[in-house]
Amino acid sequence: MSKKKDTPYYIGLGIVIIIFGYFAVTNVIHYVKKDKVVDSNRSEHRMPVADKFLKKFNKVPDFKFVNQLGDTITNDSLLGKVYVIDFFFTTCPTICTPMSMNMSKISESLKSQKDFRTVSITIDPKHDTPPVLKEYAQKYDANNNWYFLTGDKETTYKLSREGFNSYVSESDNEDIRFEHSGNFALVDSEGYIRSRKIRIDKDNENWIYQYNGVQENEIPAQIQEIIEDAETLLNK
Repeated sequence: MSKKKDTPYYIGLGIVIIIFGYFAVTNVIHYVKKDKVVDSNRSEHRMPVADKFLKKFNKVPDFKFVNQLGDTITNDSLLGKVYVIDFFFTTCPTICTPMSMNMSKISESLKSQKDFRTVSITIDPKHDTPPVLKEYAQKYDANNNWYFLTGDKETTYKLSREGFNSYVSESDNEDIRFEHSGNFALVDSEGYIRSRKIRIDKDNENWIYQYNGVQENEIPAQIQEIIEDAETLLNK
């Protein structure tokens, strides 16, 4: 008698389990499909890696200079190229040598990239003529994709200060003669200055406008970061 009484109970429990299982499986399938659609949409509309991790700042202003070979180089002629740029002068007794050495490392690391350039603009155009720049370029085994540029002094200073927010000035010290930033700027193929976030402490990150082109005050040069970010822009 006891067994007969229990039978309907087990049948009812089984039916409940089957119904519950059906809806559970249906919901799982629904959410899996929904997630796949969301992921697909995110993939389709996802920003390029370079846009996601490298902030776009201002566009480089118009400029027109002459390189070490006597060729005219403008901001328009560099469109379609990713490039790193700095300001220097050939008789600099301080940071220009390590800056140029680091530019050489960047140039060498990315020499296989046909759309990459390195650009060094002199802040002493009176002395740094194309022949002088050519001799300086040979000192660093510069390839043809490293442009050493010279032009109007006032235009150069305005470009440095306003275009790249980079310090440059004449110096009261006759041994130094000029003062300038040791930073490098990274420019994308559309002519916009780009840069990354850096961690300033364990809880905070901050966007930087330029990269350290040389070690100063125990702050290391960011050469590897520049190379990585240039590759990101070249491959986007």
